[in-house]
Amino acid sequence: MGRSAWDKEAKKVVWADDDIKGLPPGLAGGRYRCRACREWLIFKGTKTDSKVQPHFAHRGGEGCSRPEEEALLDAADEVVIRLREQIRALAGIAHCTTTSPGEDPTDPSGMPPAVIAQCGTITVVFEAPTQALPGTEAIRRRIRAVRDEHAGAQHVWFLKRDLSQFNQLDPHPVWLRGKDVAHEQVAPNEQQEAILAAGGHVYWLDGKVVLVPYGIRRFRHPVQSGQDWTNWPRWRSDPREDWRISKPRPAPDADTWGLVPIAFASLTRTRGTFRPADAHHVMDELYTVQESRFNWRNQRAREVYAAVHAPPPAVSEAEPAPAPTEAARAADPAPETAFSVSQEAEPDPVDSGQTTSGEHENGGPTYTVIPPRPVNPPFVPPAPAPAAPAAQTPLVRRWQRLLRIPRRGGS
Repeated sequence: MGRSAWDKEAKKVVWADDDIKGLPPGLAGGRYRCRACREWLIFKGTKTDSKVQPHFAHRGGEGCSRPEEEALLDAADEVVIRLREQIRALAGIAHCTTTSPGEDPTDPSGMPPAVIAQCGTITVVFEAPTQALPGTEAIRRRIRAVRDEHAGAQHVWFLKRDLSQFNQLDPHPVWLRGKDVAHEQVAPNEQQEAILAAGGHVYWLDGKVVLVPYGIRRFRHPVQSGQDWTNWPRWRSDPREDWRISKPRPAPDADTWGLVPIAFASLTRTRGTFRPADAHHVMDELYTVQESRFNWRNQRAREVYAAVHAPPPAVSEAEPAPAPTEAARAADPAPETAFSVSQEAEPDPVDSGQTTSGEHENGGPTYTVIPPRPVNPPFVPPAPAPAAPAAQTPLVRRWQRLLRIPRRGGS
């Protein structure tokens, strides 16, 4: 029992449980074909009193000879149907259906059906491949078919975050709105670059979040005259290492792609247009920061050079005073300095209480001779021991002394 088939009349994939109005039942003249084994199919279960759900069956009652491939195709169809419902829920979408531009059942591209939507005056074709992208030639064929069948339409590719479609690298640090932000970074493959070269748009769809890429081109600042890029303290890496952004789409010479996350619902925030405006606004801010960063680093290199090569400050030396003449030296003896005093011979010690008789006789000045400073401290005799207290005699009372006075005439 198959769920989908290739409708050769409508030239697209049809699903038995989705929008089957108007499809004739049965073989219908060989209208339905299995996408896995390429056999003709029978459309059954279309009657109102049928006991089975509508489905596509192989002739003879046998199943598909390639059941694993058939299951993969059905799983990819589920992704496309969910994407179609998400797009129908966006603001400004007037019409939304599925299509398979340029598909040939005898030579399938391996691409699931696409979703085509009308957003105001703009037609947008959405691709949502679930497996590894087909070869570059199949990609180009699909792009040419979209141009031929839907001239002027935007061609958007929503890829998955898996190893086959998302070659993730280390996060890319950026300065955004006054703080450090880490953007996811990927290395584009050949098919993704071919989509961009053909004018398509490559996004990654992760639930309700869309990752919009910008280009990252790494380079080294050239050393210009009057710049020094080596003596930068507290700089973790070479200040000449830098990068440029290419927007709103990565440039062909971009080394890697940085990704700006935005809400899926914001893609049609402005009615009548399908545009990741929020992502483009972030890219504009990154460009402004880039220009400021370029100017600051070049100016800093000039300042470092000026500081390193600045001439040493001039030292002002006082002119020596002219040497005094012989007459000036004779009239103005050299002042006595502490050094000259200290070098004079110390006089011999003389008794301080005596003066020479020659000095008095000659009327010379009388000098008070100061003895030299003793080598040892002066001897201080110990204090005498305190005297023993005198024995106290008992006081004689006054009346006893009176009794001892001798009487007159007594013997």
